[in-house]
Amino acid sequence: MVSLSVHSGVMNFGFLQTDSAPAIERSVGIIGAGPSGLAAAGLLASQGYEVHVYDKLPKPGGLMVFGIPSHRIPVDRINRGVRDLERRLGVTFRTNTKICCSAPMHEEEGDHFAADILSLSDLTDNHDAVVVCSGSWKSRRLTIEGSSLDGVYSSLQFLFPIRAIKYAHSNVSMPDVSGKKVVVIGAGHSAVDVVDSARTLGAESISLVYRRTAAEAPCGKFEIDRIQEMGVSWLEKRSPEVIQGVNRVEKLIVRNSLTDELEEMEADVVVSAIGEIPTPPFQKELGLENVRKGDVRWLNMTAMDNVFVAGDVLTGPSKIGKAVYSGLRAVRSLTNWLDLKAQSRENEYNFEADKISR
Repeated sequence: MVSLSVHSGVMNFGFLQTDSAPAIERSVGIIGAGPSGLAAAGLLASQGYEVHVYDKLPKPGGLMVFGIPSHRIPVDRINRGVRDLERRLGVTFRTNTKICCSAPMHEEEGDHFAADILSLSDLTDNHDAVVVCSGSWKSRRLTIEGSSLDGVYSSLQFLFPIRAIKYAHSNVSMPDVSGKKVVVIGAGHSAVDVVDSARTLGAESISLVYRRTAAEAPCGKFEIDRIQEMGVSWLEKRSPEVIQGVNRVEKLIVRNSLTDELEEMEADVVVSAIGEIPTPPFQKELGLENVRKGDVRWLNMTAMDNVFVAGDVLTGPSKIGKAVYSGLRAVRSLTNWLDLKAQSRENEYNFEADKISR
């Protein structure tokens, strides 16, 4: 098995390969420079492929750089891993480049960084294969009354500017929570990241509201205990019903499922950390629903020959290790496809053999 290595404080996307393989006359374009894209780039480059990575953001790393707080993943480790890919393995990064998709521009976080717009056909025309690793850059939104008031954020709307502001002061504004009452809805890692960030930004009080119990929280009970020790109020078995306010947030009304009663919470800021949505380019045309169900003739390959898919854009939001694994699996399938296709032996493909054991 091949695994991502963290060595001497560096995220080694080259997988401890000390020397590059001899160059081969094949080129692969990768859409997205998050964990699955970087893992795919490192494995391909270490096998001698020419690799070009396209990303709409100004720095590679995806949510590891622009979403997850640096105390969980130090950005310098990612930066050094990216430099290793560039200098030692010859990977080319085209940042600030958006591969246009079926959704309108600026619907996803980070779209405003894109200075160049390319079509998917631009990549398929210029590369032997393409791997779509574009991630999940659109948050699920609350649909309750008052969710459009000023002061209501999704988790990405809240977290992204905190990390992105150093790259574009004119286009990005930090969430204003200093001295304010913040209520966070959800109990995954994104919710905990919002809590930590709000505390760093000087919030007066922070409450975390979750519809289940601490034992069922996706982030784990350890994190719930930790934030409570920091003074965060933990309110379980409660679901948001209405956000009230004139022009901006003033109160959040929640339903206590134990008593079936409505409870009123004062709030200046409400952040819904209830998950993200994959936003791939041309989802229907690529047949991604069939890929998710495994109803494909070639592992991780879309309805378009030579276009593969990996990471959160395929599976939905996941942990970094799963995204890396998905990128590696797609590369293994891709390289086998190109090898057999070059010999007109595609019908000999062994679907099960490409499933990398974890």
